[in-house]
Amino acid sequence: MAKSFEYSEDIGYPVDRVHATLTDPAFWQHRFEKAPEKITLDSGRGPGTLTAIMRDSIGASSLPAIVGKVVTGELKVERIDEWNALDGDRADGRISGSSTGIPVQIQCTSVLRASGEDATVLEVAGSVEVKVPVVGGQIESLIRKLVGDMIGQDRAAIEKALGDS
Repeated sequence: MAKSFEYSEDIGYPVDRVHATLTDPAFWQHRFEKAPEKITLDSGRGPGTLTAIMRDSIGASSLPAIVGKVVTGELKVERIDEWNALDGDRADGRISGSSTGIPVQIQCTSVLRASGEDATVLEVAGSVEVKVPVVGGQIESLIRKLVGDMIGQDRAAIEKALGDS
């Protein structure tokens, strides 16, 4: 059974600047310069939009013990972030994730919204489902935590990018 989650991160910059960062291909190139085997960026849905697809491989020795019990060899993971254009003080998006080697599906909706004049809130709500007998629920709980960590890392990367500009 899928496990739901909700995460919220406060970002200390105006929504228009945060959105411009999230729809800038250079941000994603820098954010994942060391990790993925491949990053694909597409802003073909129109101005102020972006789809970022990151792919990475994780060696079996780097996997948590519970995952290592059901995965042999390398685990290939994919993360897709999609952002729509800013509409007033809000932008909607989606995050999805999957892997080979273990049947995982992550589906999220994302909302970027103004919180006063100089702050933004990033809200992510979704679910994770792992279709593995016996240990699937434990892996889902682990992935939920990893998604929360990822959203926090995204916030930190956005603030660093905006602080450096």
